[in-house]
Amino acid sequence: MTEQIVAPSGFLNIYKPAGYTSHDVVAVLRRHLPRGTKVGHTGTLDPQATGVLPICVGKATRLAEYFTALPKTYLGELMLGASTDTYDRWGNIVAESDPDKLTAVSEDDFLAVLPEFCGVIEQVPPMVSAVKMGGKKLYQLARAGVEIERPPRRVQIFSLVVEQLALPRAVLRVNCSSGTYIRSLFHDIGARLGVGAYLSALERLAVGVFTAENALPLAEAEAMLAHGDYSVLLPLDMGISHLPRIDLADERDYHSALCGRDVVLGLSEPEAAACRVYYQGRLLGIGETCYEAQSCACNEMLLLHMDKVLAGTK
Repeated sequence: MTEQIVAPSGFLNIYKPAGYTSHDVVAVLRRHLPRGTKVGHTGTLDPQATGVLPICVGKATRLAEYFTALPKTYLGELMLGASTDTYDRWGNIVAESDPDKLTAVSEDDFLAVLPEFCGVIEQVPPMVSAVKMGGKKLYQLARAGVEIERPPRRVQIFSLVVEQLALPRAVLRVNCSSGTYIRSLFHDIGARLGVGAYLSALERLAVGVFTAENALPLAEAEAMLAHGDYSVLLPLDMGISHLPRIDLADERDYHSALCGRDVVLGLSEPEAAACRVYYQGRLLGIGETCYEAQSCACNEMLLLHMDKVLAGTK
């Protein structure tokens, strides 16, 4: 009898090296997993950027959508004095500042404009990006020599901290919402100062609870998986630890949840569009809770509806 191979499931906190696309990383890791194992990433990191790239393996791929709201932290190097078509140093220079105008920008001038880029702002994504328009990714159009108008997108900059400042160079730590382009942010800062700017280096320090300090170099993760060592996989609930938690105490509720039937909860439980659901310490899946009026009374009851059942996971 052929032994059935159980596909591994969990998250990998990978430290992506420069020169790899996010899809390259997925391909490298997939080679060392059982055939048919689903693998994906939770958000594109530019090829020349380094840093945190959470990877979903097996059942974790069903949880990737819950990463979209997670804040991200970056460490970026900004260079004043020029603008490029890609908003970074790997593109073609499209404008250069007058040297006298550039040297006239003081550190106080630089620091004074930064608060304008904190909070909710609008930014235009660069042409060389994974944003889709008209069914095609912008970088595909850019490679074909096509540039189109891109509508601004609303993002949020939670904090913008200067780590190093020696103009025309600055190193900034940016904590921001998902969907923020640091290249666009630096380009806009340069435009505001009237001298242009581009991103010259970028490291992603964190995606939610996944941090660079705890990330595993790609080569090390590849070697462990190649030897069948899946201890590198992080548990499923670590990737969704930001969601509210609900523990089912009744076995009947447990079976109802597994079968997709609504479960009546106590009113002390949170109302949430997405929550982690457990029974006896085991993650069952993702559900949503909402209040529903009882037909026979004025009272409301809180219902749990399971959106994703991950039975059999630990």
